Amino acid sequence: MPLAIGLVTLVSRRWGNKVGGLIASLPWVAGPILLFFILEQGKGFGVQSVRGILTGIVAWVCFTYSYAWLSTKMSWPVTVSVAYLVYVGVAWLINFVNINLAVSYGLAVSSALLALRYFPATAMSAIAVRRLPFDIPLRMLVATLFVVAVTWLANMLGPAWSGILTPFPIMTSILAIFTHHLQGSGPTILILRGLLIGVLGFTTFFFLQAFFLPLFSVALSFCLALLINVIINVVASRVW
Repeated sequence: MPLAIGLVTLVSRRWGNKVGGLIASLPWVAGPILLFFILEQGKGFGVQSVRGILTGIVAWVCFTYSYAWLSTKMSWPVTVSVAYLVYVGVAWLINFVNINLAVSYGLAVSSALLALRYFPATAMSAIAVRRLPFDIPLRMLVATLFVVAVTWLANMLGPAWSGILTPFPIMTSILAIFTHHLQGSGPTILILRGLLIGVLGFTTFFFLQAFFLPLFSVALSFCLALLINVIINVVASRVW
């Protein structure tokens, strides 16, 4: 996971924020978190957590959409604080609604499509890109601390809330905060848009685990779903 955040940062610098967002939307963080859940709690726990993961993705979409709009008017500390509150509030509300797996998947995909439809536009202008000392190691450290905290909480929260926390915007937060602070709102909106395009495949990756894990090994389940995730990302990137 530290390597993933370092890789995404380098990709963003080389090929742009939209491509970086698409690469970051792959299950670099949430996938290993689910894997840790399965290794520690068993396959059954992992399958039970899928519905919570899909609920968490709806909350993630709301976080991303909120951050993009707020970044045009506010500094990053205020923006990320409000966006986190939106994430927790949406997840908390949806958790009270007893919906099945298929409806959860439809809700997650629909929320992403709706957010893309009304995502803020950005006028890119030439800016001097600033970088912090030890920028990439700092991002890697923050990502690691986030993941350790989420997996540790799983022992106390059970499969439902563990699932909701699995897509917690760890990598999204790191990319958004650093880009917002160093480059401003425009590049931040661009990278968040790339992430949002990629969430269609990301959502499908976790939805398929509910069907693949009971039938296949964990490794094969993840590989098959990841292949489908990549195909969806390629198609979605051409549509948007």
